[in-house]
Amino acid sequence: MHLRQCEIVQDADKLKVDIQKTCMEHKTIKKWAYILHDKDDTRPHYHIALYFGVGVDTVNVAKWFELGYKDDEGVEHTGEQFVERLKGRWTDLLMYLTHGNDSQKSKHQYSEDEVVANFDFMTEIESSKILGDFEHYSYAQQLMYVNSLPVAEKTASYSKLRKLWELYCQVLTLNSDRHLQVVFICGRGGTGKTYYAKKLLDSLGYDYCISSSSNDPFQDYMGQKAIILDDLRDRSFDLDDLLKILDNDTSSSVKSRFSNKVFNGEMIVITSSVPLVYWYKEHQYDRFDNLIQLFRRISCYVVMTDEEITVYSDGVGENGHPAGVGVVYKNEVYGLKHEKKAKLDYHSIFGKICTNADGGDCPFDATEQLKILM
Repeated sequence: MHLRQCEIVQDADKLKVDIQKTCMEHKTIKKWAYILHDKDDTRPHYHIALYFGVGVDTVNVAKWFELGYKDDEGVEHTGEQFVERLKGRWTDLLMYLTHGNDSQKSKHQYSEDEVVANFDFMTEIESSKILGDFEHYSYAQQLMYVNSLPVAEKTASYSKLRKLWELYCQVLTLNSDRHLQVVFICGRGGTGKTYYAKKLLDSLGYDYCISSSSNDPFQDYMGQKAIILDDLRDRSFDLDDLLKILDNDTSSSVKSRFSNKVFNGEMIVITSSVPLVYWYKEHQYDRFDNLIQLFRRISCYVVMTDEEITVYSDGVGENGHPAGVGVVYKNEVYGLKHEKKAKLDYHSIFGKICTNADGGDCPFDATEQLKILM
Protein backbone atom coordinates (compact mmCIF):
# COMPACT_ATOMS: atom_id res chain seq x y z
CA MET A 1 0.00 0.00 0.00
CA HIS A 2 1.37 3.41 -0.99
CA LEU A 3 0.60 6.36 1.30
CA ARG A 4 1.55 10.05 1.31
CA GLN A 5 1.14 10.24 5.07
CA CYS A 6 0.60 7.70 7.79
CA GLU A 7 0.60 6.92 11.49
CA ILE A 8 2.56 4.25 13.30
CA VAL A 9 1.17 2.95 16.61
CA GLN A 10 3.45 0.59 18.50
CA ASP A 11 3.92 -0.51 22.11
CA ALA A 12 6.88 1.20 23.73
CA ASP A 13 8.54 -2.07 24.77
CA LYS A 14 8.32 -3.48 21.25
CA LEU A 15 9.79 -0.55 19.33
CA LYS A 16 13.41 -1.43 18.56
CA VAL A 17 14.69 1.78 16.93
CA ASP A 18 15.51 5.33 17.89
CA ILE A 19 12.52 7.15 16.38
CA GLN A 20 14.17 10.50 15.83
CA LYS A 21 17.32 8.98 14.33
CA THR A 22 15.28 6.80 11.98
CA CYS A 23 13.17 9.73 10.80
CA MET A 24 16.28 11.80 10.09
CA GLU A 25 17.99 8.98 8.18
CA HIS A 26 15.23 8.76 5.57
CA LYS A 27 14.94 11.94 3.51
CA THR A 28 11.65 10.70 2.07
CA ILE A 29 10.10 11.61 5.42
CA LYS A 30 9.51 15.35 5.00
CA LYS A 31 7.73 15.96 8.29
CA TRP A 32 7.55 13.82 11.41
CA ALA A 33 6.20 14.07 14.96
CA TYR A 34 5.83 11.54 17.76
CA ILE A 35 4.83 11.20 21.40
CA LEU A 36 4.80 8.51 24.07
CA HIS A 37 1.34 7.88 25.51
CA ASP A 38 2.11 6.47 28.94
CA LYS A 39 -0.73 7.97 30.96
CA ASP A 40 -3.66 6.24 29.26
CA ASP A 41 -5.60 3.18 30.42
CA THR A 42 -3.59 1.01 28.03
CA ARG A 43 0.01 -0.11 27.77
CA PRO A 44 2.53 2.67 27.06
CA HIS A 45 2.73 3.14 23.32
CA TYR A 46 4.10 5.52 20.71
CA HIS A 47 2.12 7.48 18.14
CA ILE A 48 4.33 8.47 15.19
CA ALA A 49 3.00 10.84 12.49
CA LEU A 50 4.84 10.73 9.14
CA TYR A 51 4.34 12.93 6.07
CA PHE A 52 6.12 12.00 2.85
CA GLY A 53 4.57 14.21 0.19
CA VAL A 54 4.80 11.37 -2.33
CA GLY A 55 3.47 7.84 -2.20
CA VAL A 56 5.67 5.51 -0.11
CA ASP A 57 5.21 1.75 0.21
CA THR A 58 4.13 0.85 3.75
CA VAL A 59 6.29 -2.28 3.54
CA ASN A 60 9.34 -0.05 3.35
CA VAL A 61 8.11 2.08 6.26
CA ALA A 62 7.74 -1.06 8.36
CA LYS A 63 11.33 -2.01 7.51
CA TRP A 64 12.66 1.44 8.44
CA PHE A 65 11.13 1.20 11.92
CA GLU A 66 11.83 -2.55 12.28
CA LEU A 67 8.21 -3.38 12.93
CA GLY A 68 8.59 -6.97 11.69
CA TYR A 69 8.16 -9.80 14.17
CA LYS A 70 7.79 -13.58 14.50
CA ASP A 71 4.56 -14.91 15.98
CA ASP A 72 4.17 -17.77 18.47
CA GLU A 73 4.05 -20.26 15.62
CA GLY A 74 7.31 -19.00 14.16
CA VAL A 75 5.74 -17.21 11.20
CA GLU A 76 7.50 -14.02 10.10
CA HIS A 77 5.39 -10.85 9.69
CA THR A 78 6.43 -7.54 8.09
CA GLY A 79 4.68 -5.43 10.72
CA GLU A 80 2.98 -3.47 7.93
CA GLN A 81 -0.28 -3.58 9.89
CA PHE A 82 1.22 -1.12 12.38
CA VAL A 83 1.50 1.48 9.59
CA GLU A 84 -1.99 2.98 9.38
CA ARG A 85 -3.71 5.16 6.80
CA LEU A 86 -4.91 8.50 8.20
CA LYS A 87 -8.67 8.57 8.81
CA GLY A 88 -8.85 12.36 8.62
CA ARG A 89 -6.60 15.31 7.94
CA TRP A 90 -2.91 15.51 8.79
CA THR A 91 -3.71 18.14 11.42
CA ASP A 92 -6.34 15.85 12.97
CA LEU A 93 -3.56 13.33 13.62
CA LEU A 94 -1.31 16.03 15.06
CA MET A 95 -4.05 17.09 17.46
CA TYR A 96 -4.61 13.46 18.45
CA LEU A 97 -0.99 13.23 19.64
CA THR A 98 -1.94 15.42 22.62
CA HIS A 99 -5.60 14.25 22.69
CA GLY A 100 -6.55 17.72 21.53
CA ASN A 101 -9.48 16.59 19.38
CA ASP A 102 -12.96 17.28 20.73
CA SER A 103 -13.67 13.55 20.88
CA GLN A 104 -10.57 13.00 23.10
CA LYS A 105 -11.30 15.58 25.81
CA SER A 106 -12.19 12.86 28.32
CA LYS A 107 -8.73 11.30 27.96
CA HIS A 108 -5.50 12.49 29.53
CA GLN A 109 -4.40 15.75 27.92
CA TYR A 110 -0.72 15.56 27.01
CA SER A 111 1.41 18.68 26.83
CA GLU A 112 2.61 20.01 23.50
CA ASP A 113 6.10 19.96 25.01
CA GLU A 114 5.95 16.16 25.06
CA VAL A 115 5.71 16.06 21.24
CA VAL A 116 8.99 15.71 19.34
CA ALA A 117 8.81 17.08 15.78
CA ASN A 118 11.00 18.46 12.99
CA PHE A 119 8.59 21.38 12.35
CA ASP A 120 6.74 24.01 14.37
CA PHE A 121 4.11 21.72 15.84
CA MET A 122 2.04 24.39 17.61
CA THR A 123 1.99 26.75 14.63
CA GLU A 124 0.65 23.98 12.39
CA ILE A 125 -2.02 23.10 14.95
CA GLU A 126 -3.12 26.71 15.35
CA SER A 127 -3.19 27.24 11.58
CA SER A 128 -5.53 24.30 11.16
CA LYS A 129 -8.12 25.99 13.37
CA ILE A 130 -8.73 28.82 10.91
CA LEU A 131 -10.93 26.69 8.63
CA GLY A 132 -14.46 28.08 9.03
CA ASP A 133 -13.40 30.89 11.40
CA PHE A 134 -14.81 33.78 9.36
CA GLU A 135 -14.83 36.10 12.36
CA HIS A 136 -11.04 36.27 12.34
CA TYR A 137 -10.02 35.08 8.85
CA SER A 138 -11.46 36.00 5.48
CA TYR A 139 -12.45 33.41 2.91
CA ALA A 140 -9.41 34.51 0.87
CA GLN A 141 -7.05 33.86 3.81
CA GLN A 142 -8.57 30.45 4.45
CA LEU A 143 -8.32 29.64 0.75
CA MET A 144 -4.57 30.32 0.96
CA TYR A 145 -4.38 28.01 3.98
CA VAL A 146 -6.15 25.20 2.10
CA ASN A 147 -3.72 25.65 -0.78
CA SER A 148 -0.83 25.11 1.66
CA LEU A 149 -2.14 21.71 2.74
CA PRO A 150 -0.76 18.42 1.45
CA VAL A 151 -2.18 17.50 -1.96
CA ALA A 152 -4.14 14.59 -0.50
CA GLU A 153 -6.08 16.97 1.78
CA LYS A 154 -6.73 19.91 -0.53
CA THR A 155 -9.87 18.67 -2.32
CA ALA A 156 -11.77 17.66 0.81
CA SER A 157 -10.72 20.78 2.71
CA TYR A 158 -11.68 23.04 -0.20
CA SER A 159 -15.10 21.39 -0.47
CA LYS A 160 -15.63 21.84 3.27
CA LEU A 161 -14.54 25.48 3.11
CA ARG A 162 -16.91 26.26 0.23
CA LYS A 163 -19.88 24.81 2.10
CA LEU A 164 -19.00 26.67 5.29
CA TRP A 165 -18.60 29.92 3.34
CA GLU A 166 -21.97 29.52 1.58
CA LEU A 167 -23.64 28.87 4.93
CA TYR A 168 -21.93 31.86 6.52
CA CYS A 169 -23.05 34.15 3.67
CA GLN A 170 -26.66 33.08 4.16
CA VAL A 171 -26.42 33.74 7.88
CA LEU A 172 -24.95 37.17 7.18
CA THR A 173 -28.09 38.24 5.32
CA LEU A 174 -29.91 37.85 8.64
CA ASN A 175 -27.46 40.13 10.41
CA SER A 176 -29.12 43.34 11.60
CA ASP A 177 -26.16 44.68 13.54
CA ARG A 178 -23.48 45.63 11.04
CA HIS A 179 -21.05 48.49 11.63
CA LEU A 180 -19.66 49.58 8.28
CA GLN A 181 -17.38 52.50 7.54
CA VAL A 182 -17.55 54.03 4.05
CA VAL A 183 -14.74 56.29 2.80
CA PHE A 184 -15.20 58.29 -0.41
CA ILE A 185 -11.97 59.50 -2.05
CA CYS A 186 -12.36 61.98 -4.88
CA GLY A 187 -9.76 63.48 -7.18
CA ARG A 188 -8.65 63.56 -10.77
CA GLY A 189 -6.57 60.74 -12.23
CA GLY A 190 -2.99 60.47 -11.02
CA THR A 191 -3.47 62.17 -7.65
CA GLY A 192 -2.99 58.91 -5.73
CA LYS A 193 -6.54 57.87 -4.79
CA THR A 194 -5.88 54.13 -4.96
CA TYR A 195 -2.42 54.54 -3.40
CA TYR A 196 -3.88 56.17 -0.29
CA ALA A 197 -6.86 53.81 -0.18
CA LYS A 198 -4.42 50.89 0.12
CA LYS A 199 -2.29 52.71 2.70
CA LEU A 200 -5.41 53.43 4.77
CA LEU A 201 -6.46 49.76 4.83
CA ASP A 202 -2.91 48.55 5.47
CA SER A 203 -2.66 50.88 8.46
CA LEU A 204 -5.88 49.40 9.88
CA GLY A 205 -4.60 45.85 9.40
CA TYR A 206 -7.43 44.89 7.03
CA ASP A 207 -6.98 42.38 4.25
CA TYR A 208 -8.77 43.71 1.17
CA CYS A 209 -9.43 43.29 -2.50
CA ILE A 210 -9.59 45.88 -5.26
CA SER A 211 -12.60 45.82 -7.57
CA SER A 212 -11.61 44.44 -10.94
CA SER A 213 -14.08 46.29 -13.15
CA SER A 214 -17.07 48.61 -13.13
CA ASN A 215 -19.19 45.88 -14.77
CA ASP A 216 -18.81 43.49 -11.82
CA PRO A 217 -17.10 45.26 -8.90
CA PHE A 218 -17.60 42.34 -6.47
CA GLN A 219 -16.33 39.64 -8.83
CA ASP A 220 -13.06 39.12 -6.93
CA TYR A 221 -14.43 39.66 -3.42
CA MET A 222 -13.64 36.70 -1.15
CA GLY A 223 -14.73 37.75 2.29
CA GLN A 224 -11.95 40.26 2.98
CA LYS A 225 -12.45 42.79 5.76
CA ALA A 226 -12.41 45.62 3.23
CA ILE A 227 -12.86 46.33 -0.45
CA ILE A 228 -11.71 49.19 -2.65
CA LEU A 229 -14.33 50.05 -5.27
CA ASP A 230 -11.78 51.65 -7.54
CA ASP A 231 -12.68 54.37 -10.03
CA LEU A 232 -16.39 53.83 -9.35
CA ARG A 233 -19.15 55.65 -11.21
CA ASP A 234 -22.81 56.01 -10.34
CA ARG A 235 -23.68 53.93 -13.39
CA SER A 236 -21.93 50.92 -11.80
CA PHE A 237 -24.92 50.30 -9.49
CA ASP A 238 -28.58 51.17 -9.39
CA LEU A 239 -29.13 53.64 -6.57
CA ASP A 240 -31.19 51.16 -4.56
CA ASP A 241 -28.49 48.47 -4.90
CA LEU A 242 -25.76 50.87 -3.81
CA LEU A 243 -27.80 51.92 -0.77
CA LYS A 244 -28.06 48.25 0.28
CA ILE A 245 -24.33 47.68 -0.21
CA LEU A 246 -23.44 50.73 1.88
CA ASP A 247 -26.06 50.10 4.55
CA ASN A 248 -24.35 50.61 7.91
CA ASP A 249 -26.75 48.34 9.78
CA THR A 250 -27.81 45.34 7.67
CA SER A 251 -25.89 43.00 5.36
CA SER A 252 -27.40 42.17 1.99
CA SER A 253 -26.38 40.16 -1.04
CA VAL A 254 -24.55 41.86 -3.89
CA LYS A 255 -25.17 40.99 -7.52
CA SER A 256 -22.13 39.38 -9.10
CA ARG A 257 -21.67 37.65 -12.44
CA PHE A 258 -21.22 34.09 -11.19
CA SER A 259 -23.05 34.20 -7.87
CA ASN A 260 -24.47 36.77 -5.50
CA LYS A 261 -22.11 37.63 -2.65
CA VAL A 262 -22.51 39.15 0.79
CA PHE A 263 -20.04 41.80 1.89
CA ASN A 264 -19.14 41.00 5.48
CA GLY A 265 -16.28 43.45 5.88
CA GLU A 266 -15.83 46.52 8.02
CA MET A 267 -14.86 49.14 5.46
CA ILE A 268 -15.64 50.07 1.86
CA VAL A 269 -13.38 52.62 0.18
CA ILE A 270 -14.76 54.25 -2.97
CA THR A 271 -12.42 56.12 -5.28
CA SER A 272 -13.83 58.29 -8.04
CA SER A 273 -12.83 61.18 -10.22
CA VAL A 274 -16.44 62.43 -10.07
CA PRO A 275 -17.47 64.29 -6.88
CA LEU A 276 -20.37 62.70 -5.03
CA VAL A 277 -22.58 65.74 -5.54
CA TYR A 278 -22.77 64.88 -9.26
CA TRP A 279 -23.86 61.26 -8.72
CA TYR A 280 -27.38 60.17 -9.69
CA LYS A 281 -28.39 63.62 -10.91
CA GLU A 282 -31.46 62.12 -12.55
CA HIS A 283 -32.80 61.38 -9.04
CA GLN A 284 -32.19 64.87 -7.70
CA TYR A 285 -35.90 65.73 -7.60
CA ASP A 286 -38.01 62.60 -7.83
CA ARG A 287 -35.98 60.53 -5.32
CA PHE A 288 -34.11 63.16 -3.34
CA ASP A 289 -34.66 61.31 -0.05
CA ASN A 290 -32.73 58.35 -1.44
CA LEU A 291 -29.84 60.63 -2.36
CA ILE A 292 -29.78 61.94 1.19
CA GLN A 293 -29.58 58.33 2.41
CA LEU A 294 -26.57 57.84 0.13
CA PHE A 295 -24.87 60.95 1.50
CA ARG A 296 -25.50 59.87 5.09
CA ARG A 297 -23.79 56.53 4.49
CA ILE A 298 -20.44 58.20 3.79
CA SER A 299 -18.35 58.17 6.98
CA CYS A 300 -15.39 60.12 5.60
CA TYR A 301 -14.93 62.25 2.47
CA VAL A 302 -11.45 62.83 1.07
CA VAL A 303 -10.58 65.37 -1.63
CA MET A 304 -7.24 64.92 -3.39
CA THR A 305 -5.25 67.29 -5.55
CA ASP A 306 -1.70 66.96 -6.84
CA GLU A 307 -0.20 68.48 -3.72
CA GLU A 308 -2.82 68.25 -0.95
CA ILE A 309 -5.22 65.80 0.70
CA THR A 310 -8.21 67.25 2.55
CA VAL A 311 -9.97 64.87 4.94
CA TYR A 312 -13.55 65.55 6.09
CA SER A 313 -14.18 63.12 8.95
CA ASP A 314 -17.80 64.32 9.36
CA GLY A 315 -18.78 62.73 6.07
CA VAL A 316 -21.23 64.38 3.68
CA GLY A 317 -24.01 66.87 4.21
CA GLU A 318 -27.50 66.66 2.72
CA ASN A 319 -26.37 68.83 -0.19
CA GLY A 320 -23.82 66.21 -1.28
CA HIS A 321 -20.79 68.31 -0.34
CA PRO A 322 -18.24 67.39 2.36
CA ALA A 323 -19.45 68.26 5.86
CA GLY A 324 -17.52 70.05 8.57
CA VAL A 325 -14.00 71.45 8.43
CA GLY A 326 -11.41 69.50 6.50
CA VAL A 327 -7.90 68.79 7.71
CA VAL A 328 -5.24 69.29 5.04
CA TYR A 329 -2.28 66.94 4.56
CA LYS A 330 0.59 66.87 2.10
CA ASN A 331 0.16 64.53 -0.86
CA GLU A 332 3.39 62.52 -1.02
CA VAL A 333 2.42 61.01 -4.37
CA TYR A 334 3.17 64.37 -5.97
CA GLY A 335 6.79 64.11 -4.85
CA LEU A 336 7.05 60.48 -5.93
CA LYS A 337 5.85 61.32 -9.43
CA HIS A 338 8.57 63.91 -9.82
CA GLU A 339 11.43 61.71 -8.63
CA LYS A 340 13.82 60.80 -11.41
CA LYS A 341 13.62 57.09 -12.07
CA ALA A 342 16.03 54.93 -14.05
CA LYS A 343 14.75 54.40 -17.55
CA LEU A 344 15.73 52.02 -20.29
CA ASP A 345 17.39 53.50 -23.34
CA TYR A 346 14.76 52.34 -25.82
CA HIS A 347 16.56 53.93 -28.76
CA SER A 348 19.56 51.73 -28.05
CA ILE A 349 17.36 48.67 -27.56
CA PHE A 350 15.64 49.02 -30.92
CA GLY A 351 18.98 49.89 -32.46
CA LYS A 352 20.20 46.48 -31.34
CA ILE A 353 17.22 44.41 -32.45
CA CYS A 354 16.44 46.35 -35.64
CA THR A 355 18.41 47.71 -38.55
CA ASN A 356 18.69 51.49 -38.43
CA ALA A 357 17.10 53.31 -41.33
CA ASP A 358 20.35 55.19 -41.95
CA GLY A 359 22.35 51.95 -41.84
CA GLY A 360 24.39 52.98 -38.79
CA ASP A 361 25.21 50.72 -35.83
CA CYS A 362 24.03 51.35 -32.30
CA PRO A 363 25.99 49.23 -29.78
CA PHE A 364 23.81 48.04 -26.91
CA ASP A 365 24.12 45.64 -24.02
CA ALA A 366 20.68 44.74 -22.64
CA THR A 367 22.21 43.06 -19.60
CA GLU A 368 24.03 46.21 -18.56
CA GLN A 369 20.86 48.28 -18.99
CA LEU A 370 18.94 45.93 -16.69
CA LYS A 371 21.72 46.07 -14.09
CA ILE A 372 21.35 49.86 -14.02
CA LEU A 373 17.64 49.53 -13.21
CA MET A 374 18.27 46.98 -10.49
